[in-house]
Amino acid sequence: MSFLARLRQQGFRKLQKQSVLGMVRFSCWVALVGLAVMALSILFPNPLLIIFATSAGQMIGMVAALCYGIAVVGDVIRGTDHQADQPGPARKYRAEGSVKIAPSDSK
Repeated sequence: MSFLARLRQQGFRKLQKQSVLGMVRFSCWVALVGLAVMALSILFPNPLLIIFATSAGQMIGMVAALCYGIAVVGDVIRGTDHQADQPGPARKYRAEGSVKIAPSDSK
């Protein structure tokens, strides 16, 4: 197995253990921080604050978008046989005797 394949597999395992809902919440909080930085430059129009808001605010927004994308990829990797707010791998990856999650009736 190559180094990149092993690195990719370890990354997928870490994504499977994370809670998708937690990642989305973190992404929302980071986006709110970026919005606050941008709003400060509008409320207090100082040249340095505007430059800071355009550069740092954009970086903060990109981090929020990246976190949201990671949450979406993590949810796709884990499959549909789990609740969205439950951390851990899907049922087919769980060890025998582990806690079972009842399927939700969304119909």
